[in-house]
Amino acid sequence: MFLIRPLVASVDMILSLYENNLPMRFGLILYSSKFIKKATIHGLHLSAKDNDGETEEDISSLIIRLFIYIKESYGTQTAFQFLSNVNRLRMLSDSADDVPETHHVDEAFVETILPKVKSPPQDILLKLAKEQTYKELSQESSMFVFKLGLNKLQCCLLMNGLVFDSSEEVLMNAMNDELPRIQEQVYYGHINSHTDVLDKFLSESGISRYNPQIIAEGKAKPRFISLTSGVLGGESVLNDINFLHSSGTVDDVKPVTHLLAVDITSKKGINLLHEGIRYLVEGSKGARLGVLFSSSQDSDLPGLLLVKVFEITTASYSHKKNVLYFLEHLCSFYEQKYILASSVAAESTQTFIDKVYDLADANELPLKVYKSIVSEFSANKVKKQLNKVSQFLYLLLGLESGVNAVITNGRVMFPGDEGTFLSHDLHLLETMEFKQRVKHIGEIIEEVQWQDVDPDMLTSKFVSDIIMYVSSAMATRERSSESARFEVLNAEHSAVIIDNENSSVHIDAVVDPLSATGQKVSSLLRVLRKYVQPSMRIVLNPMSSLVDLPLKNYYRYVVPTMDDFSSTDLTVNGPKAFFANMPLSKTLTMNLDVPEPWLVEPVIAVHDVDNILLENLGDTRTLQAVFELEALVLTERS
Repeated sequence: MFLIRPLVASVDMILSLYENNLPMRFGLILYSSKFIKKATIHGLHLSAKDNDGETEEDISSLIIRLFIYIKESYGTQTAFQFLSNVNRLRMLSDSADDVPETHHVDEAFVETILPKVKSPPQDILLKLAKEQTYKELSQESSMFVFKLGLNKLQCCLLMNGLVFDSSEEVLMNAMNDELPRIQEQVYYGHINSHTDVLDKFLSESGISRYNPQIIAEGKAKPRFISLTSGVLGGESVLNDINFLHSSGTVDDVKPVTHLLAVDITSKKGINLLHEGIRYLVEGSKGARLGVLFSSSQDSDLPGLLLVKVFEITTASYSHKKNVLYFLEHLCSFYEQKYILASSVAAESTQTFIDKVYDLADANELPLKVYKSIVSEFSANKVKKQLNKVSQFLYLLLGLESGVNAVITNGRVMFPGDEGTFLSHDLHLLETMEFKQRVKHIGEIIEEVQWQDVDPDMLTSKFVSDIIMYVSSAMATRERSSESARFEVLNAEHSAVIIDNENSSVHIDAVVDPLSATGQKVSSLLRVLRKYVQPSMRIVLNPMSSLVDLPLKNYYRYVVPTMDDFSSTDLTVNGPKAFFANMPLSKTLTMNLDVPEPWLVEPVIAVHDVDNILLENLGDTRTLQAVFELEALVLTERS
């Protein structure tokens, strides 16, 4: 699947590969970057129908409209040929601009459908100019790309859900990498003639939106902070937060917590707040949302009133059915009348108050409460609270005044340009953080027996808070580059599982049982099981084929016993290894396998410990040797 703007030449490459019978099916998702830019500036929130007439159609949108018409009327291959014709006419023109002009598009349209129609193609063009259906489909195609977060990539290749560059070389390499994966799935019977391969791959590990900042693609590592320091030692801003939930989930434990740091005086901040509310309206069963309001400059009275109304509403009516719609419409009104409008055209404070009353009444919220809020309102108290939050954000995050941020269980993100961080990004952030960090922490905390805690305190908010604080604290710990995520292993028939429900230690081991390392590790695991008593999962991972004998040495791990003293006298029983039923005619060795810096030598040995033939020992059936650690080589590291 190629995602392209109609003005690029990738379509010729696609047609060439198609005509040469490349074993791949091709599709196109067309979009207009100009339309997306205008739509986000006008705050149209992904509604193609609402922005009809708001934005002037550009060349890309025109091409998409005509492409959709030709595809529906004359087939996909003819529609592809139309795009190729547009590109050819553009290249043949003498224009210095690399972008096709309207007459190139019209001429390509006429040339493409002329052999297939009875009426003049020009008449069809005039008719399509007035047809709204194709215009709406064109806008929906562009907004679909915007929802996926792929519009900034200009032109890209989506192969079974993976994102690549759109060049032919990258396409061929990606196909060669993908084919073995498909062949393996066919071999194991996971894919057959009735399987939709694309749906299968997308359902396994697909994400709903492409945002490199969230999925941590590239060298930049996510930034984490511990929220525990923000609640210890007295009064804290975090203790004052009241959370919003999706409808019908107020009493559920939420393992994921989004904290939005919002500058009430900035367009970007109000847009972030709006998208946060929209995120809950769309529905989230596993996350809640809190807001930390601050101000980079003196806020006007409507802005201060918005903060106060928001705080009272979340504190008292977050369980109400229509509370999210009330806040969403209130934020939209404030954004349109007081943020986007010029200072001259901005509405009066009374207009905002009247809107609060109207929306409260329309959404079945108690009107008397909001009237009392207005009558008892103190601008100085709200400003003091905004300053307190600003200081908290500076001390916790080092954030300067006016910076907007999203804090998800300790992970800090700074949204980019306005209009590019959407409710879909919050859904993606929730999914990524839950799978990678929060899921196992939440499961452990929900099973805790809170014996010394007042039962009245054991609310869903209490448990959600604990998960938020613990996961944020653990996220700040550096993970070794050599560590691995063993939770991805799923071995039903090749794993040895030793459960110990009371153990605080769990060990995962992947072992090749017919290897020298496997022999050593097995002994270590026995020692750990005896003295630490962990829960263990040992996944057996042998070589698929063997050319030579896999093992030429057999090991016993030597460790001092817990009881060093004999039960009969005061002699000390040292560490020892015992091998039974050894072959008599084979040459054996009793050398120790010790770390390289250790110098270990036999100090008592009747026979050569490197060349042992048991059949030459006569009636002696036990061979003994005493080894001594003579020296250690220590290396200094600066």
